[in-house]
Amino acid sequence: MLKYTGHPLVDVGVATITAFADKDDPADVTEEDLAKIADYMEQQYSKNPMKSFLTVIFPNSGFTQPAFEKQPEKRAAYANEVLRSWKQGAPTTSDRCVFYGTPAVRRAFREMIPLVGSESGFNFYAEGVSGLPISGEALLAIQAFPLGCLKCSGRVLLLHAEHADLTRLFAAQSLEANRRFLSLAAQADKYADAKYPRTQIIERLIKAEQERRDYELCSVTAYHLTNYGTNAAVEIYHLPLQIMSFLYDATDATYREAWQRLVRRGWEGGDGSSDDAPERDELGLPARRNVLYEDLFALPTDAQRFLRTYLLRTPRLQRAGKDDPRASYNLATELDLVSWPLTRLFLERIMNVDSDRIEVIRTMADKVADYIYDEGDTRLFQTFLYGRNRGQDYQELRSRLIRADYASAPQRGPLFTLDEFIAVFEDTDDRFWWIMARDLLLIRMIERLHERGWISTHREVLMPREEDEDASAGE
Repeated sequence: MLKYTGHPLVDVGVATITAFADKDDPADVTEEDLAKIADYMEQQYSKNPMKSFLTVIFPNSGFTQPAFEKQPEKRAAYANEVLRSWKQGAPTTSDRCVFYGTPAVRRAFREMIPLVGSESGFNFYAEGVSGLPISGEALLAIQAFPLGCLKCSGRVLLLHAEHADLTRLFAAQSLEANRRFLSLAAQADKYADAKYPRTQIIERLIKAEQERRDYELCSVTAYHLTNYGTNAAVEIYHLPLQIMSFLYDATDATYREAWQRLVRRGWEGGDGSSDDAPERDELGLPARRNVLYEDLFALPTDAQRFLRTYLLRTPRLQRAGKDDPRASYNLATELDLVSWPLTRLFLERIMNVDSDRIEVIRTMADKVADYIYDEGDTRLFQTFLYGRNRGQDYQELRSRLIRADYASAPQRGPLFTLDEFIAVFEDTDDRFWWIMARDLLLIRMIERLHERGWISTHREVLMPREEDEDASAGE
């Protein structure tokens, strides 16, 4: 009876019904299962706090109509129509369901399907006939989808994956949280409202990764929508395969410890020094924003800023709120958070940098770091750390590297070959790549020098010189 269609509202609803029935495949859902969730929905949708949630999704529906408070028979009739039309016998219309292609039981409008037109707006529908023809199964699925979503910042937040198994897992997570809340807050007037949709999206993705790692990687799209009044709108957050691949590996055993340290330092209002879980709200969801999670949505476009902020711990913030943890990021006190393996993963998954080029960067960084360790060339190190981003600053960096290479050659051999220098700095159409290359070399240099104990005895090199502070202020 049920099946996935590719439409997010229907699919999340189907996934919710399937999870409610404690089954994995919607094809295994029986009429008895449909009847059970219909009964549960009628019970919860007709009263607060769930009714207050539904005003965001189904305004003016029979569940939310104030006029029906004193006419329970009308509310019951409406619930029977939208939740049990799948039990109807022969169809009363020749229309076919726009989602399933099966005989439709009625034409539905905005109060039954979010973000479509009203009954009076016939000119916004196909062939000038108002409403969308819909089958009983699809209508039930769309009524069920709120249970598989979250109320977040006054809207509904739903996640729809390219693979149905992951969509079901997301829906099952939300269904569990919603049923628990409805059980504990049966007398509440309003539904709990989570905050920070982008943080909630990443938190749920990572939770899904931890619960199940046997599904094929796929992209995920989140919809943050409201169907309320004249402010009906939807914001779409798309996480492409490259972001999903990075998160999948970053939360695996190889990188998990380094990744979790960055995550802990990303929560607003905290210092990241504790292993305690972040503060939770009534739904068991994060009550604060995680800036690391939020900045994932700017990738890969803003990869350089992300890398410098989180992997190099040297953010350049024009302004920051009082609870923004990035304002306290400090390389001098967070050397243990600098991780080349995690940086390499970032380059491979997010930026699609060739593995051979990454290896050349690592090799060159190791040689330069060993030269600094042996010769105490703090000036070269600070040129990497506090160099600016103008063309003349690239000239200075290149000149200092050439001088160091010349000094190294007689005893330990050259620090790099011409081909290696070109591979690291020049082999690209991006004329600003050298800035990224400098930061990548620096990440590996810091890690190596930290491992060898050099930085602990040269803490002063992490402190900006007066001219460095003036240069940073001018950028």
